[in-house]
Amino acid sequence: MLRVSIVIPTYNEAKNLPLLAEEIFGVVDRNQFDVELIIVDDNSPDGTGAVADDLAKKYPIQVIHRAGKLGLGSAVREGFAKSNREVLGVMDADLSHDPQHLNQMLSLLSEYDLVVGSRFEQGSTVEQWKWWRRIISQVGVFVTYMLTGVKDPLSGFFFFRRFILANVELSTTGYKILLEILVKGNHKKVKEIPFRFRIRKFSTSKLDKKEYWLFLKQIISYSLYKIFKK
Repeated sequence: MLRVSIVIPTYNEAKNLPLLAEEIFGVVDRNQFDVELIIVDDNSPDGTGAVADDLAKKYPIQVIHRAGKLGLGSAVREGFAKSNREVLGVMDADLSHDPQHLNQMLSLLSEYDLVVGSRFEQGSTVEQWKWWRRIISQVGVFVTYMLTGVKDPLSGFFFFRRFILANVELSTTGYKILLEILVKGNHKKVKEIPFRFRIRKFSTSKLDKKEYWLFLKQIISYSLYKIFKK
């Protein structure tokens, strides 16, 4: 049986989190996959941390309470450090990542080192994607494709075998930690699958000017990393 930790960073997701947990544990094939959630909450003022603690009484969930809004990338890294399982994954808490794809993605890890839910793979759908968000995403993906060879290296929905991070130090604080894993990780086979990127129900995007600036710094940093590594 494959043992899996799904890291879910949260900030003001009190309404979404119970729905997400119910969906995940309602669809995952428990005969094949032993799944736990690691919820990393950045001291959400809407009480998300307390909601997570309540959910942990019902589902296999670990909760990490942090002192403040310290960044999604650092939350994911803290979640990775909390896990002792052979497969790690990341999902958003806002219901945009459809759990219906979980069994397929986890099954593919028997053949691939890393599996990505791609918004740009043929067959993917993005619900009510605003034109300006689409353009920003496409520009970012175009630039980072040259670094990684992956169509959607900015996805927040992915799973991988822990060994690809052996002797790798992650430092991302912003939203795009998959990009750093793709650039630095010890992976050989990556699989992208189409998925349904759903519209948020009860929360808003956490992206702001600071996150776009961090992303620009990532691109420069990882480009230099690849140059000097070679």
